[in-house]
Amino acid sequence: MENHFTPATSKILAVYMMLVLVAVWIAPFTNQLDFIAAWQDPSAHKTVTVFQFFSDSVSFFSFGVPLIITLVKEFKQDVNKKQSRLSFLYVVLSIAIAGLLSRIIKETVAEPRPYEVDPRIMQLSVGGGYSMPSGHTTEAFASAMALALLMPRWVVILPIFSWAVLVAVSRIYLGVHYPFDIFVGMFIGSAVAIGFFQFLFANHLKLPR
Repeated sequence: MENHFTPATSKILAVYMMLVLVAVWIAPFTNQLDFIAAWQDPSAHKTVTVFQFFSDSVSFFSFGVPLIITLVKEFKQDVNKKQSRLSFLYVVLSIAIAGLLSRIIKETVAEPRPYEVDPRIMQLSVGGGYSMPSGHTTEAFASAMALALLMPRWVVILPIFSWAVLVAVSRIYLGVHYPFDIFVGMFIGSAVAIGFFQFLFANHLKLPR
């Protein structure tokens, strides 16, 4: 793999980030509380359980998957272990930096959560503190984007982004976030992973194969 973005990769990332920004811009103009109230169904126990599973899976998958990949490579003789460890560090730092930005914005904006302002909406998951942006979504997309950039193969990209989307959607259904919060989290997580990737690998470091 090349240690910089190809023109095609750059275009794909630019389109992706533009679409997320468009979603961030549009979401506040929609009736988000009505959407959540109409969609949420606390009596659908199986649906609630599935969404709770994905919501609670964030830390395990975002840190666990890169850790497992790194540990597996530790036992391979033909792998540059230093580069493998650097890749793991890149994923962890992307999540940490994105999470820190998310926390700063939360405390600055201090937006109440949907279930706190609309009695029609039930809290079906952990949702302490303020609402915007979604920390779960920020972490999931930071991890997903970082792994996709490290291993740009569809067999990696499709599952990891499908998981990240399900995490994001679960936060809306469970009543703890607005769609706007989700899109902002997507943007922060993805932007940090892309920027940090460029900083670490684009000009100086060779990616592990």
